[in-house]
Amino acid sequence: MKRTMIILILGLISNSLIAQNQMEKFNIAIQEMSEMLDGKRPLDFKRAVFLTENAYFNGKLDWNEFNSEIDRITQILKQMIAKKGLNGYKTSGNWAIFTYMSDSIPENKNFPYTYDYENFMGDNDFLSFTVSNLLKTHKGNCHSLPYFYKILANELNVEAFLATAPMHVFIKHKDEKGNWWNLEMTSGTFSRTSFLIESFNISDAGIMSGLYLKPLDEKETIALCILDLLSYYEKVFGIYSDKFVFTCYQKGIEYYPNSNFQIWKLNDQKHYLDNEMEKTGISDYSKIPEYPKLEAMYNEMEQTRLYLAEIGLSHLTPEQYEQKVMEIKNNK
Repeated sequence: MKRTMIILILGLISNSLIAQNQMEKFNIAIQEMSEMLDGKRPLDFKRAVFLTENAYFNGKLDWNEFNSEIDRITQILKQMIAKKGLNGYKTSGNWAIFTYMSDSIPENKNFPYTYDYENFMGDNDFLSFTVSNLLKTHKGNCHSLPYFYKILANELNVEAFLATAPMHVFIKHKDEKGNWWNLEMTSGTFSRTSFLIESFNISDAGIMSGLYLKPLDEKETIALCILDLLSYYEKVFGIYSDKFVFTCYQKGIEYYPNSNFQIWKLNDQKHYLDNEMEKTGISDYSKIPEYPKLEAMYNEMEQTRLYLAEIGLSHLTPEQYEQKVMEIKNNK
């Protein structure tokens, strides 16, 4: 019995130390990305992606290896551009990245980067969401594939922007004439804006506010990585409301206000309101006006909810998203 207790205690201590060590990785990630946004470090999307994924994998990634692999691929892309004599074209880099990622060619050893239809939702883990796993397996989803494209575009110094739809990320870039195109790296095709609006139930308000379909600038792109960090944090620790969550969404809202950070803010506000209601001994929301402190908290939460409605938040259920993925698979 005594031996069993000792083993249990040692196990608890070990798990606690592992959690503390991983928490440190999350703190490092938000600190570095905050410094990027605040102008204390250069904006570096590649680094931001690495930081978030390294936190999720508890420090098991190697920055030098990650950086070296990106650099190796970048050199291949430059050779592809030179070989075709396309250096004089603004979109030469876009062509090279798209071709390298989508086609079976000698440059990628006839091993293009494809959609992971087996784990696209990341139900068991977030592997398909990560660029680090994409580099190893050449399989990803609507998160890792456009992120990889964006990293390579930055390395080549060519224009490419991340844009979002409900539960979706894609690439926007201009052609040689300055016309915008929506590039779906999940299917290796270009989508009409009208198709995206209809497929993802996007409202006019969602477009006008910039919540959806907007080409994100570099700071907003870094902020998008903070959203990823929050998702990884919840996946690892099962926590959606605490000081770390507050720090992340506050920094995100500062630079990317019309975004899903508002959802994290709303959930956080509701969590604290519910806790305060429990301390007060009530569970009925209709009783809130009887307590000034609770009423103030409720009003703040309601302001966030109304703001989300105002900027056009749209919902897509996992079932609806899976249906769209299967449509893409069947139509390829």
